[in-house]
Amino acid sequence: SKSSSTFCICTHARDVGALQIRSRPPPLGESVPILISDINFVCTGKMFPNLFIINSTGEVLIEKHWEGKVARKVVDAFMEQQVKKERKIDVLPVIETPKGYLIHTRRGNIVLLTSVGKETPPLFIIEIHNKIMQVMYHYFGPAVNSRTIRDNFTLIYHLLDEMVDGGFPFTTDINQLQAMIQPPTIVNKVMATFANQDSVKKALPEGMLTKIPWRRTGVKYHSNEICFDLLEEINCIIDRNSNTAVCEVKGSVVCTCRLSGMPDITLTVSHPSLIQDAVLHRCVRINRFRRERVVSFVPPDGRFTLLTYFLRGPCQMPLFVRPNISYTNGSGNVNISLGSKLRDTKPLEDIKIVIPFPKEMLSSNLTTNTGTVSTVEALTGAHREVHWCLPRLPKDKTPVLEGTVLFPTGFKATYRPTLVVQFNAKMWNTSGLAVEGLNVTDVKYKPFRGVRTATRAGKFHVRC
Repeated sequence: SKSSSTFCICTHARDVGALQIRSRPPPLGESVPILISDINFVCTGKMFPNLFIINSTGEVLIEKHWEGKVARKVVDAFMEQQVKKERKIDVLPVIETPKGYLIHTRRGNIVLLTSVGKETPPLFIIEIHNKIMQVMYHYFGPAVNSRTIRDNFTLIYHLLDEMVDGGFPFTTDINQLQAMIQPPTIVNKVMATFANQDSVKKALPEGMLTKIPWRRTGVKYHSNEICFDLLEEINCIIDRNSNTAVCEVKGSVVCTCRLSGMPDITLTVSHPSLIQDAVLHRCVRINRFRRERVVSFVPPDGRFTLLTYFLRGPCQMPLFVRPNISYTNGSGNVNISLGSKLRDTKPLEDIKIVIPFPKEMLSSNLTTNTGTVSTVEALTGAHREVHWCLPRLPKDKTPVLEGTVLFPTGFKATYRPTLVVQFNAKMWNTSGLAVEGLNVTDVKYKPFRGVRTATRAGKFHVRC
């Protein structure tokens, strides 16, 4: 809607672009869940003026303008700022220039850069950057690089034309884009070469004219199934006394749908009160969700994120880490033990403890009764790291890493290291959220239904 009565809400900066459309502002104090960012954006009066896709050396791979034309000097100005920083990730996402602002998003060696000359919400631009990269990952796979962009130059231009119309975000749903622009498969490339067929369809897909454009019409499967993955990520800081200083849990419900026809799904979960600070997919009926805390929707075809939620405060930890690192003149003593806090569950897997030491460290003599130990140079060169890796946590003994590290004579460390912990816990989640009911209607078959849970470490830091 482009009427002035449209009211857009974005409750968190990280969820910018996940806009909920309402006819009026919410009452004060009302908890408002918001829609996830793969909806079609609402016209907010702000334009997306231009886009430069560049590589790590500053070479322009794609250049497109929707409002006026900006000289490529903006790319040189951005590269000058990048050279000043020791690490590329330290470059500010918004850079002020004499004539405006440069807003960029980095994904690996690819940078999406936009120059704005008037006041524009930076998160609005960054969210469009993120959506463009998501679509490119979906079309070309996770390894999007300079060669991928050059080989699919024309296809990317077609996608940009559909995603941004006249400077305003238009069609950003992946299912809709796939219905209009075919992915670059081998068959499509052969047909384009020998039969002179374009990847862009001439007629508007039928799904674009329905009330549920996120699901394509005529979907048929021999084996009908729908599966849900409850994934949680723990971000926390554990202090020296093994107390939780900061903790946040980011959870998501990822759905993989392979159902024929136009199914209608109702999902109920235990402890629905946990889903307060939530980001919902556009297919979810938000009014029913508010009234009953029931997730009712007609799903897109394929894999998508149904909802994302955030929990703050103390939570159950799947493991404990007890570090004891002390420095003396020219050396350091290390003793680290860890163990599981879970009972009657599968053991933790893919455990990795990263211990940063000062870059002056000469050598290490560390041994462990479980797993492997290695010393590597940090990517930034600011310190050296000891990596302790365990394929899984044993139940019959407590893993221990102990030994010494050597420094130059007279060296005195000025800080204690903070350990970075990684792990995966299958069939367990820290919030206790679980699927209680799953009902599929408006179909004549009985589909297979599956639910899996898993928890992994996000930014899990343990102070010594």
